Amino acid sequence: MMKEKIRQIFICVAWSLLDGFIVASALTLSFASDHESNIYYIQSAPEINSLMLVCVTMIVWAVLFFIFSYRKNLIKPITPLCMLFFSVCILSRANTVRPYITLILCGITVALIFIMKGKFPDKLKLTEGKRVYLIVGIAAVIVTAQVAAGTIARHFAYSSSTFDLGIFSQMFESMATDLSQNTTLERAYPLSHFAVHFSPIFYILLPFYMIFRNVEFLLTAQAVICFSGVIPLLLLCKKWRYGETLTLFISMAFLLYPAFTCACFYDFHENAFLTPLILWLLYFVEKSNTWAMMLCGVLLLCVKEDAGIYVVFCGLYALAAKNKSKTDGFILIGLGIAGFIISASAIELYGEGIKVSRYSVYLNPGETSLANVVINVLKNPVFFLSHVFSEEKILFFLQMLAPLLFIPLFSRKLCDWMLIVPFILVNAASDYVYQADINYQYVFGTGALLIFLFAKNIRYCKGKGKVAVAAAMATAVCLVGFSAPKFKFMSDLFYNENAAVTSEALDEIPRDAVIYASTYLTPHLYNCPNVYMYPSIYKLDEDIRPDYICLDTRTGLLLEYDMLVDSWEKQGYTVFKDAGYVTILQKPAE
Repeated sequence: MMKEKIRQIFICVAWSLLDGFIVASALTLSFASDHESNIYYIQSAPEINSLMLVCVTMIVWAVLFFIFSYRKNLIKPITPLCMLFFSVCILSRANTVRPYITLILCGITVALIFIMKGKFPDKLKLTEGKRVYLIVGIAAVIVTAQVAAGTIARHFAYSSSTFDLGIFSQMFESMATDLSQNTTLERAYPLSHFAVHFSPIFYILLPFYMIFRNVEFLLTAQAVICFSGVIPLLLLCKKWRYGETLTLFISMAFLLYPAFTCACFYDFHENAFLTPLILWLLYFVEKSNTWAMMLCGVLLLCVKEDAGIYVVFCGLYALAAKNKSKTDGFILIGLGIAGFIISASAIELYGEGIKVSRYSVYLNPGETSLANVVINVLKNPVFFLSHVFSEEKILFFLQMLAPLLFIPLFSRKLCDWMLIVPFILVNAASDYVYQADINYQYVFGTGALLIFLFAKNIRYCKGKGKVAVAAAMATAVCLVGFSAPKFKFMSDLFYNENAAVTSEALDEIPRDAVIYASTYLTPHLYNCPNVYMYPSIYKLDEDIRPDYICLDTRTGLLLEYDMLVDSWEKQGYTVFKDAGYVTILQKPAE
């Protein structure tokens, strides 16, 4: 009896000492220096207060020991929480994304959870009844508000660019004026956005935009739209008869999933609609609600011309599932194919055509069609596989799947693998580098499919309660690691003197003037119908003589800046304003 007691005390001492060191290390590293990236270099070691490290370690050890010394089953679960605290403290200090250290810390945190003996309780008193929906609702509001505030702060700091906030903010102002989707920023001449992408879904936001009529609304709306996907996810958990606690942690994994937050920070895109609409579509497929399913399918097709791929593979999912309506499957497949053909044909006929160039790696010289891509892949699947599983793509796979503990792949059912295919086709197969990057809009749709498979396949995991907790903690670690540097503008959210002065200068320009503006300035000139990005990646009309030229003085390319100013001054342009981040040149009086 005495031996067992001594053994328990020794175990408690060991675990609490480990926890104390983890917490103390996180705190001492956090306060080691004012320099954000300092802790990632050996030069920071002398700045760490050794006495503080020892004292905090002993304090935490003493607290944990006296609290849990007689509760041996509770001491071990504290360690993953301490590791989560350590990861959040350390990763939040980075001023650049460090993907590998993030994935390592994520792996250690998850491993510590599974080292614990026993299973996680299936029910927590905190989540009983409808309280789980209240908790998830509060969490959704907090996450949405934080992402919206972060993206707005980035915009206020003049770090959002023409591609793509400038384009869509100007386009919404055009929609508010005459219902058209005209923009001068997308291709350096006036044209409709429909010539580039088929996105009538934007008109759903137009009535609300008419009330607020500013860029901040668009950024807030994007966050709201994306994270509203938690609603169909909650309904799916209810449909699958998951307990409240399991539902809570699945929902938290969705809200903390880093791909959604990171994608929201790349300005504004119609792709954000994909996340909730795909989850609603799959919910109605699960419910065998044909009419609601068709409505969601039509709305998905209104997001973008390539959204038909999601509709088709959701149809194949229904077709391959044993307990789903085959009729629903055929309806969705037909709807997706028809929608893609119609929208792609319209863009081909009246616009620039679909972006086959993003798969040009599979095209031989002289080939330009999507059919050539398919034929060449079938001819040489080895090349296809080598391109899909390149080193850069493997890191992307890890960033998308590791936070979900690879559970989307835990299935032997053909129907589930139908929903993995778009992840390969949309993200991994393209040679357009942005499509295999969690920091861009191309993960909104495929991320929703992975979340669905995660929520569905977790039922097959042994000790699914513990797995759900591990996934929620993994997404939290990865969220901080992959997105923390994006929130660096939050400190200037309410007032940035240079930004405020820049805005005052831009406001003095007449809204009906012809304006050339640097890429980070155009989103702040969204209500000017004749603003063009300058210098432009597309050829500007040489006959256009701008009334005002707005040059960003922060480029760092002072030689280029001086050359541009000198060039326009030789043409008679004079400095109209020079304040904050901008120098504004004015056309000479005629």
